[in-house]
Amino acid sequence: MQTKKARFKLEDREVNPPSHSMRCSKRKMAVFRMFLQASIVAVIVVVSVTYSNFGEAFKRNINIPTSDTNYYIRNQGTSTITHGASASESDAKPKKITEDDHQDHRRYSSEVRHIAFLKVHKCASSTMLNIFYRFGYKRGLNFVLPTESNYIHMIQRKGVISLVPPPAMSGYDILCNHVRRFNKKQFSRFLPPDTKYIAIVREPFKRMYSAFNFYRNLLHYPILRRVGGLDPFQTYLDDIAAFESKWGHRSFTNNAMARDFGFPTKDCRNISKFKTYLETLDQQFHFVMVSEMFYESLVLLRRLLKWSMEDVIFLTINAHEHKAVAMNASSEDIKPFLALDRILYDHYLTRLEEQIVSEGPDFHNELQYFKGINSKVTELCNARNTTTKLLSFGANDWHGDFNITLYDCELLGKQEIKFLNLVRREQIERVNKYGANKSYFQ
Repeated sequence: MQTKKARFKLEDREVNPPSHSMRCSKRKMAVFRMFLQASIVAVIVVVSVTYSNFGEAFKRNINIPTSDTNYYIRNQGTSTITHGASASESDAKPKKITEDDHQDHRRYSSEVRHIAFLKVHKCASSTMLNIFYRFGYKRGLNFVLPTESNYIHMIQRKGVISLVPPPAMSGYDILCNHVRRFNKKQFSRFLPPDTKYIAIVREPFKRMYSAFNFYRNLLHYPILRRVGGLDPFQTYLDDIAAFESKWGHRSFTNNAMARDFGFPTKDCRNISKFKTYLETLDQQFHFVMVSEMFYESLVLLRRLLKWSMEDVIFLTINAHEHKAVAMNASSEDIKPFLALDRILYDHYLTRLEEQIVSEGPDFHNELQYFKGINSKVTELCNARNTTTKLLSFGANDWHGDFNITLYDCELLGKQEIKFLNLVRREQIERVNKYGANKSYFQ
């Protein structure tokens, strides 16, 4: 019965044409359906274009170097040198990751990318800056950068943007340039909560000597140029209290590491207050490197940040030759101007040594291996008129396959200001293309 009734109704509609009002209503419905379909198509097109643009912007912010397996020679656990002109320099430049490169994707998804590095003056910090620049540049990460010069002014005046903003729909990843002094609250305004805080220290008397020569003889600071004699540094040490009393907060030698770590200059004689402050620093920094144990520090840093060994390979940057220092660093006259730095250094040297012990015997195996490959890379990059185009390192327990090319050598040897200008220019280009995230300055 239901089937017959349905047929009847169908036949009835065919035999008895609809009325005029019904025909108008159907035409309106047809027009409405056409309009609705056209609207849906338009929305799909807009969403597709928007997603595509966002995807390009997002991918630009995660530029990741991958290996060209058609060119690179790989041997398990060994290094291979490739000679001849089988690839141009452009072939050796970093390439973007592909969706099929699952192994590299897992590596890059686990590595730590949010980093704050306290660039302590004259503590091998320029070499560290190159490491962080290189890491971020290859991945298109966003740096907290000054719009000019190389110092970051953390206190922003209202309405004045003195930092290069990150592109829209992104934020800052790395802060590693010089600041006047450390302030965790100011750092955290620009960096995500999961940021790893890193710093570096150096033996205080060596740092004092290096700073004196650098600022006096290379940067020609007037207050230091006034120190004369056949041996200006010895002249300074012979009357250190008089010189420091004149320089005050402008001093480059009076417990300068403690000042860089944020301790007030006016309290530079307050030992007990500094020891309390040191407990605060222990809570704020995840790792403090020691310049005299640079290789050991880099291995620990690599493990902490889950980086590949290729990311911590280095060439020494901004190092200057000085004569051997034979002065008595324990002189009673000198001690007050090194006291806080000595406490700071001894504290973090002890902590570093304890961390190495806790890593187990595998640490020393990795350390020796790292020294070996860094030596090979240094040899490649320092060679002149070489026909060698590539060093290839096969995967092992400490890293996957990776390659060092002449283009990598160019980045490894790039001086601080030139590298700063490069990453700043790249970031400004991204901002011009995708717009600026100005939320940090409101």
